Formats: sequence, C-alpha cells, structure tokens
Amino acid sequence: MALATLHESAFGELRLHQVMEGRLVVVRGGLNRLAAVGQVHRAALESVSSAVSPDAAGYLEERGLEQLHHVAGVGEVRAVRDELDQRVRPAARRLLLRFARTLPPQGRRLYVSDHLGVRIMPPRSAVRGPSATEQELSGYTGFLLPAQAHTDSWFNTAVNSVNLWMAVSRVRRDNGLTIWPDAYRRPLRHDGVRLLPDQWIGDPVEIELDPGDLLLFAGDHLHATRPNTGPETRWVVTKRLCFGPPRYHPRATGWVPYSNPRLLGTPLQILAPLRSALTLGGLRQFARGSDRLLSRLVH
Repeated sequence: MALATLHESAFGELRLHQVMEGRLVVVRGGLNRLAAVGQVHRAALESVSSAVSPDAAGYLEERGLEQLHHVAGVGEVRAVRDELDQRVRPAARRLLLRFARTLPPQGRRLYVSDHLGVRIMPPRSAVRGPSATEQELSGYTGFLLPAQAHTDSWFNTAVNSVNLWMAVSRVRRDNGLTIWPDAYRRPLRHDGVRLLPDQWIGDPVEIELDPGDLLLFAGDHLHATRPNTGPETRWVVTKRLCFGPPRYHPRATGWVPYSNPRLLGTPLQILAPLRSALTLGGLRQFARGSDRLLSRLVH
C-alpha cells in the first residue's frame, strides 16, 4: 500500500496528484497548521454543554471526548452532532480555503466544496436498541451509523475529489475508516448505494490517528466506516476539495458544487460554482429539480 506520513511542517511536500494516483497521506498534527485542534475541541465541549449538560461537558473535559457515550444517550449524541455542525461550519469553510492556499503550486486549479461531515461514531454497543433507537438515527449513516463500502462519486461527489479526514479524538483501528487501496479505479459493480458481492477488492487498510492528525485520500477509493467495536466514541470532521475542474460520474445519484476559491469573498462570488454547474452532473441535477417541481405542480 502506498502510505505516506508527513509532519505538519511538511505541507510544502504535499502533492495532490499523488493522492489522485491512489496514495494515502497522513499529516501528523496537520489540523494544528490549519486551525488549532484545541478550537474544535472547545467547540465540541460547548456542543455537549448545550445539547446534554454542563456537567457532561465537564466530565468529557476531564476524561476525553472519547467517553461521550457514557454521558449521552443516542438522541443526545445526535443533538451534539447537529450542534457541533452548526458551530464549526464557518470555521471549517475557512480551514479548507486555508488548506488550499497553504499548498505549494499543484499544477492544476483547486476547487472547494461546502460539504462538511461531523462524524461522531459511538461504540456499536451504545447505539444498539429497539426500533425507536434506529428511527432516531435515520438519515445519519456515515455520521452516527457506519456507512457500507462505497466510493463518493456514486452519490454526488466529483470523481476527482480529495477527502480531508481530520481527527478530533483518537481514531483507532476498531473505530476508524476502512479503505481498500487495491480496488481504486477498478470497475466495481454496485446498486447505486452498496457494493455488490463476489468481487475482488483486495485487503482492507485501517489507519490510526491522534487528535489533530489529517488523512488525505481520493474520494474514489473504495472505503467504509469501520463498525465501532471498541470502547471509545470517535470524533472526526471531514471536508472535500477537487483536484482540477470538477468531473462527475455519469450515473451519480446526486450532485454537489465545487467553487473556485479565487472568486469567494469577491464581487464575483456568485460565479464561483459555475464550473461545476456547467458539467453534465450539474445539468442532470437541474433536470431532476425541474422534474420534481413539475411533479408538485401537477399533483
């Protein structure tokens, strides 16, 4: 497996074309270079204080975010995730722009996504329960519930996207991310959501991270959430950017835009996602929206 490990001071060595070729890159302490992990940690504690209780936040400040499941039930964990999403969304947008501007010249223009993933994954034993519990977590696959093996472009993401997977708490092999590097860019059979069985995908890789570490990998790597069989709740924040002009899979089930960062914050900001909108993926999304609107008007 092509795995490169860098220190946060080595941002100048990052080459995203290597990530697009399939390399997995871990930048130790990389989040500190972009926005001190302490800021995200404080936002997490504030979210727990608001959604659960100040006492719960104090318990985690003393014992670690990894113990969230000891002070919060399933519904409260969901509320913490939603609260933290709102608290870090503006900062995460700035973080991604800072990352894109910190990199050395890459030979291709970078485009940034407004996507934000606040992924809090409690131990599996903590979210098992009656159907009411499952109902509480409906719509939280990949955020509170494990996501099955997939590539991001099956859904709404550009095929040339890069994931920034940022550890807020410890990430262990028993609660992290599973990637199958040998399956990268293979013609995988799937039903639009799940990988179909009886295909060779190679051996899985699971990477451990410390708080503040940053994992970079191509969105078209086959990957899945590792079911959390360990004793700790895992906290991760994810963002995405695009290496070169966005390109979308012809059978993608959705579409999200990527923006030209040079136009953000300028009078031309409205044109920032234009390159994404003028792709076949963008046109298909427009057609889907028109069909839904027409259906509502007819009925």
